[in-house]
Amino acid sequence: MFVKNRDAIFSLARNANEKSILLFLTNKIDEILSNAHPSKLLATSISFGENSFKVQDTEFSFSSYNEIYLIAFGKASQPMVEWMTENFTIKFKHIIISSPSKSIREYNNESFCSFYKAGHPKPDNQSLQAAEEVLNLLQSLKKEDLIICLISGGGSSLLDFPDFNIPFNDYLLLMETMLSCGAPIHEINTVRKHFSKTKGGKFCINTRASIVSLIISDVIGNDISTIASGPTVPDKTTWKECWKIFQKYGLISTLPDSILFVINKGINGTVPDTPSDPVLFSRVHNFMIGNNQQLLERTKNGLNSAFTASVVDYALQGEASVVGENLAHFALTKYSNRKKGSEQFLFFLFGGETTVTLQSKSSSKGGRNQELALSFALTIKKEVPVYLIALGTDGIDGFSSAAGAIVGPFTLSNLQKREKALRCLEQNDSNRFFQLERGEILTGHTGTNLMDIIIILIEQIM
Repeated sequence: MFVKNRDAIFSLARNANEKSILLFLTNKIDEILSNAHPSKLLATSISFGENSFKVQDTEFSFSSYNEIYLIAFGKASQPMVEWMTENFTIKFKHIIISSPSKSIREYNNESFCSFYKAGHPKPDNQSLQAAEEVLNLLQSLKKEDLIICLISGGGSSLLDFPDFNIPFNDYLLLMETMLSCGAPIHEINTVRKHFSKTKGGKFCINTRASIVSLIISDVIGNDISTIASGPTVPDKTTWKECWKIFQKYGLISTLPDSILFVINKGINGTVPDTPSDPVLFSRVHNFMIGNNQQLLERTKNGLNSAFTASVVDYALQGEASVVGENLAHFALTKYSNRKKGSEQFLFFLFGGETTVTLQSKSSSKGGRNQELALSFALTIKKEVPVYLIALGTDGIDGFSSAAGAIVGPFTLSNLQKREKALRCLEQNDSNRFFQLERGEILTGHTGTNLMDIIIILIEQIM
């Protein structure tokens, strides 16, 4: 089971009916995370022949390569490597893993493997060390070699190294600024691609080896040039776009001189944009093996075996508190239009990823899912039999230790709770509320990242 605080969630219930609903929803969270696990995604994407392996419809012969290397970075890196090493029919020459969680195996005791517990959502020294080893390996390989890259969400920060001799502290300030300004992920990654040595297709210009990338999507629209900032994918973004992003969020006056020096050179054409010429990627094969849309469909199909469920939005995005408010209005409308005597439960599913614009740089803890859930509960205003799960499939919501939150008619059952919730929402401190009043979902790192899943359950009048 993924949910570690089931008893705390069940204790929210005020009666047997609410407890049975919370039991059902908690089991549904476990089922969703199980379906999102990399082992299932890889098993349905890769097959093996006598002297070859096939990814989806493309076959690769082992005899075509001298040595095969495995590089994994992202929140799903460890379970992806485990599946590959257990199922691949040949031994890898060397493995490099960069993960946000501690090693679930003693990889460092194996001479052919390097393991790094690196920083997320901001890079740290382990991110730099992992990137430095990968860059050195890429440059040393020959055209007869093959690199298999296992790429998943979070890879942007977990394998990162500033380009153009930018001091790491300046680069770190740039990333902190981008993460806190309210910019969506594609804008953050547009900036990162240009200032990092490992992003925006730069893997491919650093090696003569062939590359096969197996990618788990954590971005809306599944643009593989955005996932982990597109290390093995041609990139069409430009320095001018970076400048416009800085202007859009009023960041220019806050950025270090080293950052402004480089972007000015980029705009003037003295520093090239990220590689975009398809010829440079002729030895590269990119495969998407899992995404949020597939997970939503599987969840919907599972619910429809007993209830009525529909996917309302595959691309939920925007400010988390505003989205939470809008979803509450949606739920109230559906509840008001319910038909007496119809099915006991209706389910509405949403996928995507919202953002949070921090109001201050305080010690507040929260995340987009908990903020969305708290805003939803505050907007509902009255006790109606409407429930919501807001879940980050990676298990980590913002800077908190929760994966998200669950709310229902019990969440704001008195004025004191409502006032506390309002204060926490205003301070981007949603996790404090859910820790005190219960409702946080604790899973720890799940070993995957397929963005967020939102489920609204409406109990009908029978």
